[in-house]
Amino acid sequence: MVFVRTSGKKRKALRPDTTLSPAADPGAELYLWALPVCCVRSLKRAVLQKPGERRRLELLCGACGRSWRVTSSLDERVLSRFVTHGGPRAGGSHPAA
Repeated sequence: MVFVRTSGKKRKALRPDTTLSPAADPGAELYLWALPVCCVRSLKRAVLQKPGERRRLELLCGACGRSWRVTSSLDERVLSRFVTHGGPRAGGSHPAA
């Protein structure tokens, strides 16, 4: 799924270490490669759109209707398009004891 940039061509594949969680269940974090194919396509379309629009809070798949939140990514294209939400490993979702 990862392609290396060669001779000035832009990569079209997304980094597989990007993680997302269903909007309804933030604790169920999944890596990009574990998402349904239609959701990966929707994410690619959203990431590869022309710059200029505001960052999105979540991804809505047009094919299956699922809603996803980006919890972590090292892909600058993903980070420029989506607000990242701390996933279960972020440690900020539990109240102080």
